Amino acid sequence: AVLLALSGALALSACEKKVDAPVYEVVPVSRRDIVVTVNATGSIQPVDSVEIKSKASGEIMRVHVQTGDVVKKGQLLVQVDPRIPSSTLEQAKADLEMGQAQEANAQSTLRRAEELWGSKSITEQEYEQAKYSSAQAKAAVVRAKTNLENARIAFQDTDVRAPKDGVVLTKAIDI
Repeated sequence: AVLLALSGALALSACEKKVDAPVYEVVPVSRRDIVVTVNATGSIQPVDSVEIKSKASGEIMRVHVQTGDVVKKGQLLVQVDPRIPSSTLEQAKADLEMGQAQEANAQSTLRRAEELWGSKSITEQEYEQAKYSSAQAKAAVVRAKTNLENARIAFQDTDVRAPKDGVVLTKAIDI
């Protein structure tokens, strides 16, 4: 019985139509990229976002980038009119020189007042006034130095540069 079933299966397979072997193309091996494309709906959020502002005030002279531009760290983005910050810087330099001269004068007056106070040639009120004037002059110099540093920063900020590599997402200025 087993022999009969086996011979029947062989007979049936012999009756079937013969299938042609598939044809293969032979090509040389080469390295290529495989491109995979995925279509999806969604929104892209930046990993990091930076809002850029200038400490310099004035008219915007030139905008060097547009929305969507790729920028590198240090790349010039915007130029602000440097005339006002330049004038402010020069005024701050002059204010510092004047403050230093006033401080030197106040120090000299204080030294004289100390000598006169020691010999009881001036009143205590005059001596205290000399100390007060000296302290005011020192404070004026500190203020003038701070104003000068702020003016330098504002002047340097007339050229607004990219703080890091990235893409311009929005541009709230037009010329």
